Amino acid sequence: MFKGHKKGIIPNRFFNIFLILTFLLVSCANSSEQNSLQLFTNGTIYIDDTKKVENLLVENGSVKAINVSAKQLENASIVDLNGSTSYPGFIDSHVHLMESGYFIYVGANLFGCNSSDAIAKALADKVKSVPENGTILGAGFSLKNYDNWSIEDLAKIDAVTGNRPAFLGDMLGHNAIVNSAAINLTGLTATSRVPAGGKMGIENGRLTGMLRESAMTLPADKIFAKFDSRDIKEGTLLLLKRWASFGYTGAVDLMGGTGVRFMRPELFSEMEREGTLPLRINYCYTIFNLSDVDEAAIFSGNDTDMVRFLGCKIFVDGAFAAGQAWTSWENLQGNHGLQEIYTDDAGGQEKNLTRIVERVEEYGMNMHYHVQGDMAIRAVLDALDKVKAKRGNLRGIHTLIHLAFPDRELMERIKEFNGSVVATVQPAFWTVENDTAYYYGSHTDQAYPIKQLIDTGISVGMSTDFSVSPLEYSPAAIVTGIAVTGAGNTEVHLPLSVKEVVHSFTVGSTATTSRNDTGVLHPGYKADLVVYDRDLYSMPADKFSKESPRVLATYIGGKQIYKAQEA
Repeated sequence: MFKGHKKGIIPNRFFNIFLILTFLLVSCANSSEQNSLQLFTNGTIYIDDTKKVENLLVENGSVKAINVSAKQLENASIVDLNGSTSYPGFIDSHVHLMESGYFIYVGANLFGCNSSDAIAKALADKVKSVPENGTILGAGFSLKNYDNWSIEDLAKIDAVTGNRPAFLGDMLGHNAIVNSAAINLTGLTATSRVPAGGKMGIENGRLTGMLRESAMTLPADKIFAKFDSRDIKEGTLLLLKRWASFGYTGAVDLMGGTGVRFMRPELFSEMEREGTLPLRINYCYTIFNLSDVDEAAIFSGNDTDMVRFLGCKIFVDGAFAAGQAWTSWENLQGNHGLQEIYTDDAGGQEKNLTRIVERVEEYGMNMHYHVQGDMAIRAVLDALDKVKAKRGNLRGIHTLIHLAFPDRELMERIKEFNGSVVATVQPAFWTVENDTAYYYGSHTDQAYPIKQLIDTGISVGMSTDFSVSPLEYSPAAIVTGIAVTGAGNTEVHLPLSVKEVVHSFTVGSTATTSRNDTGVLHPGYKADLVVYDRDLYSMPADKFSKESPRVLATYIGGKQIYKAQEA
């Protein structure tokens, strides 16, 4: 079931599925009081990726003891698992729920659109509902060659959108199209200064409306100022509930991309106060230069039980699926990909990764790095080595995201940081980014060596990177099925064991958050659980599907968050 998914071709049912999210039976945590003592029993209870216990005693949201005598706890409320199987809560350690939720909630569905004609057709119905002074948003398109976008293509979008500014993000989150109205609103011209790593489409001295990578930030202030917090909250909450139904109890929400920074953590906090937040949220602040680190530090010190500031996120190279992985070898397009940042002052102090890492360490913050090519990975490790040599140690946790092309030497270097440098990976990329030979030739088969990273001894978290991985590839069970089958191509992708996947979703993903109270259900840890109707360890590798195993419930701090409808 994991073969044959073509990049950019997302079934139309994606949007239909999203529109019925509100009808899911999702029971979010509420403010009503419950017995401070709970006994989870009558099921298979894994307290980590290996050990099973007879029961689990929870007090005030944390695990108090295991394998206790129920007869001596007559005052405890019983949580009867009815023969089902529970695990420590799964954490999606790299996902874009806030910006994706908003764009999908209010924008045009562009998934499956791979030409200007298809995009214009998809926009036509949406435009009818946008007032003349409104902004048109859309998300999900995918192009074979983004640099071929032309003035003629822009004219087709203008014909549909008229005088209303339009901002259309692609499936990868690394490219966007703006129409002529948006170009005029933001004052962009062919001579506008483009941030390092960015590119504007220009034809005969005129903008085509294509903004690549960091160029997406150019219209941000004026376009994104029009976004409504109420719509952002509603769209985000719908996706959060969906993620709970997928088996997740926590997430690392990047709250932005190469051109979008959705720093609205107060909306998560509002949900927590209202008792509607269905996931533990660890959020990042996307930075593009040295000065941004100081802005990010403002978010420190406001953590709550459910909402925590994780640290910074930075792009070191570009999108793998668009041929922009920064590599030491020349790709088939005759270049080495996209370098978003420098390793010295060649691009100025603001773009010096070593200075940026040192500033992050001075604040004691963590950092997540978008790295695909071997040169991007090497740049980060070189910067970390310099900072460590100067300071004597690393205070924060540094997470490498994606890692398409790490070689053996780089893997060993990561391991040598002894847990200060960790990774988060996306097995679904084996399927949704499997047609990149156009850019990388034979190197494509070497991409995303997840099993090798784990075997090296690196702490590896598991994640979806939704919406790059589409909705139907985001449930934890589907990710597991892809991982344990090598996406149906074990000659190219070494399959993982179920144990390795569970460990990555729990302990590995927790490591990317720097929390020390989730990932296992040992005494003292948060009582976050996901409950399935079947034991994942008993599932044949090729039988994981959207129907099986089925998520029955999730619990956060002992409170039931999600409960499945009875079959």
